[in-house]
Amino acid sequence: MLKNDVKEILELIKTSDKICIAGHMAPDGDCIGSVMALYKFLKPLNKNFTVMIDGTIPFNYKPFVDETIMVKDYDNEKFDLLFVLDTSDTKRLGKFEDVLNNSKKRIVIDHHKTNKGFGDINIIDPEMSSTGELLYDILKLTGMEITSEVAVLIYIAVLTDTGKFSYANTTSRTHVKTAELIDLGVNVSEIDNLVYNSKPADVVKAFIDSVSKVELYYENKLGITAITKDLLAKNKVEMADLDGVVEYIREIKEVEVSCLLKEYDESTKVSLRSKNKIDVSAISLKYQGGGHAKAAGFELKENIENTKRIIIEEFKELLVQ
Repeated sequence: MLKNDVKEILELIKTSDKICIAGHMAPDGDCIGSVMALYKFLKPLNKNFTVMIDGTIPFNYKPFVDETIMVKDYDNEKFDLLFVLDTSDTKRLGKFEDVLNNSKKRIVIDHHKTNKGFGDINIIDPEMSSTGELLYDILKLTGMEITSEVAVLIYIAVLTDTGKFSYANTTSRTHVKTAELIDLGVNVSEIDNLVYNSKPADVVKAFIDSVSKVELYYENKLGITAITKDLLAKNKVEMADLDGVVEYIREIKEVEVSCLLKEYDESTKVSLRSKNKIDVSAISLKYQGGGHAKAAGFELKENIENTKRIIIEEFKELLVQ
C-alpha cells in the first residue's frame, strides 16, 4: 500500500509547480528534521518551494535549517501541493492553518496515533518511532538519491523523538534504519554535540532556574515546574530553548509524570512526559491536545496557578495508590 501511495505522490510532485512543506507549531527535532529533509530531498527537482513552521526554531536546530525558504506570515498564497509532516491535527499548523484550504492536493505524513487524516493522501503509522523514520521509508521507495545532508536531517528527527534511542518507541527496525543513515554519511558524534552539547550560557542558566523550582507531589511521582515570561526576560532566552526541562524532571527516580507549564499572554501550554504505564496522551486529549502515550501536550486559557491545580487533580487518581 505504501508503494502505491509513493507512486501517487511522485505523480503529484511531477505535475505540481508550487509546493509547500509544513510542520507543527512550536517545532521539535522530529518536525524540523522531517520538514527540512523532505525539502532538501525534493530541491533538485527545481520546483517552487515554501516551508511553513509556526514558531521559533530552537538554537540547537538552527545549523540544519535553511531559513531563507521559510515564510514568517501567510498571505493566502495558493499551492499546487501541500505536505504536512508530524502534525496530528490541523490546529497544530497554528497561523498557517489556512494553507490547507489554499492547496489543490494535501499529503499528510505522521506517526501520531491521534491523527485522523486530513489529507488527500494520508500516510500515518503510529508504529513508527518518529515521522522521520516513516519519511525515510517513503524516500527510499522513490528510488531517488538520499544524500548525506538528507540522511543527517532524518537522523536528527529519529534521534530526538526517541530520546537518543532510549524511549519505548525505539525498535530493532529503528536501529537498522539508523545504521543505514550512518552509512549514508551521518557523523554521530558531530550531530550529538550540535543537538545536545551546544547550549549557550544564558540557556543553561535559565534551564537551571526552571529546574530548581520543581514541585513534587504524590510521593514525588508527579514533578511540575514552569517557565514564566519573567524567567525568559531575566535570562534573555526563548521559550523554545527550554523544552528539554520536562525531560530532565522525568529523570528524577520517583517521578512517573513530569509536567512543564509554559506561560503565554492569555494561556498556559502544558508539556507532559511519563515513564512506565501512564498514558499522558489520554489527559492531553481531554483538553483537545495530542501526542503519544509518553509525550503529549495541550493548551489552556488559564494562568499558570490554575493550570497547575488542574494538572495536580488530573493525575491524583493515576498516581495515588
